[in-house]
Amino acid sequence: MLVGQPERLIIYERMESAPFLLRSRWNEELEEVLLDDLEFAWGPSLRLSR
Repeated sequence: MLVGQPERLIIYERMESAPFLLRSRWNEELEEVLLDDLEFAWGPSLRLSR
C-alpha cells in the first residue's frame, strides 16, 4: 500500500538511519505489516523486524 506513495522515501531514509526507533514508533501508530512490506520492497540488505 505505501510502496507507491511519495512518503516512502522518508520512511526508507529512517530505515537506514534509525531503524529501531522507526520500528518502535511505527508499532505504536500503524499496522506492522505495512512496514514489513516496505522493508521487503527496499531490499534484502535491511530487515528491521528480525
